[in-house]
Amino acid sequence: MIRRRSLFGAIALATTLAATSALPGRWGLDYFPNTSLLDQEGQELRFVDDLLDGRIAVVNFFYLDCPDICGLATARMAKVYEWLGERVGEDIVIISISLTPERDTPEELAAYAEAFGAGEGWYFLTGEPEEVEELRYKLGERSTRLSDHRSDMLIGNVATGEWRRTSLMGNLAAATADILALDPDWEPPRTPAKVLDGATLDSFAEKSRVGEGLFSKGCAACHSIGAGVRVGPDLEGVTLRRDHDWLMRYIRTPDRMLAEGDPIAVKLDQEYPTVRMPRFGLGEKDAADLISYLHAETLRLEELPREGSASDQAHNMDGKDTHGNDAAGHAH
Repeated sequence: MIRRRSLFGAIALATTLAATSALPGRWGLDYFPNTSLLDQEGQELRFVDDLLDGRIAVVNFFYLDCPDICGLATARMAKVYEWLGERVGEDIVIISISLTPERDTPEELAAYAEAFGAGEGWYFLTGEPEEVEELRYKLGERSTRLSDHRSDMLIGNVATGEWRRTSLMGNLAAATADILALDPDWEPPRTPAKVLDGATLDSFAEKSRVGEGLFSKGCAACHSIGAGVRVGPDLEGVTLRRDHDWLMRYIRTPDRMLAEGDPIAVKLDQEYPTVRMPRFGLGEKDAADLISYLHAETLRLEELPREGSASDQAHNMDGKDTHGNDAAGHAH
């Protein structure tokens, strides 16, 4: 019973205090130790040379025997991993570092990674305890007890030196956007103005029947939004992992994009061969309405914070994370 209260209390506190907090200043590569680590395949990797390697980095801490929130945090990271799509392993890397490296072996980490569907670009790491201790301290994870470790993500762009924190226990659509926004060339999804103005998503949905109707008639037989893969991919988060202009073209002319050899269109055709994406003859406005609906549904499923919500108030919490640590990792 004590353990159950601990878990639910941690989840509630993490949700309440979910916020992005800026780290002081910028970190160049010379800030990080080039620690030698072992991934889930037993491969030796250097933190700077092999893992950061000029990419956008997403770093979190966990341990296999964690009785509380680590499993949930990893499951939520798995959704972020899915939404980031093929960018992970290319220009984005996810780095999950064990806080009990003396116990967590590569073989055990491999089984853990497989259970969460981790593939290319997501590394579960262990190493020599003294070296891992130095690395985690430099990355702001300075808890003195395992039960107090950080449950947020440290995210940064190695090329620009910009680093900050974002929550794994809050809104995942916002967290994914925080990661993508580290790319200076990324353009955020075109969120309906009414949502940005503070209108509830429920009221927006009432005004979004066109997009909902298009989805029900043309898409729902093959796709879900948040309910898993059918004969086509789940479309929750698709407006985050795909460029808006690419979505407009693909919805309107998937056959042309496939014929032209668009790499994403080709990959989707290979991964979901049962039913080829049809051309519905939608106009530009209809395609835009459909994309708007898909994005609104992603936000609704992730419970976009309303004005005045606990999540909004958390932005005034002096950068504290879910365990009361400040942006630099100090406990109070």
